[in-house]
Amino acid sequence: MSSNSKTSKNSLWDNDMVNAAKKSMSKEELLRYEKIGESMFKDIDFETSAISNNKDPLLSDAVAYIIEGLKSGLHPSMLDSDELNVLENYYGKEWYESWGYKKEDLNEIVTIKKE
Repeated sequence: MSSNSKTSKNSLWDNDMVNAAKKSMSKEELLRYEKIGESMFKDIDFETSAISNNKDPLLSDAVAYIIEGLKSGLHPSMLDSDELNVLENYYGKEWYESWGYKKEDLNEIVTIKKE
């Protein structure tokens, strides 16, 4: 590593390419990536390699099934109250934000009228 380098040897993400990508993103995009990162890494202690996710495996299966539906285009307003409760218990009250939805999307599909 050259002495002119701005990168820190302790940080994989502190480099020119990553900084340029961050600068080109909106605040909303940065927040979205931050939430995705938190979601991906919240249950792992990388220093000890321990997984702290103590969630019920049956609940995990139910969540996976619901998530596959959402990935396949199922609108959150089509979920029943049990499915909504499962997602809320697993991901938190604002789980829908991870998929780009708003609270209002849980109740109805909003269509944009073409003029």
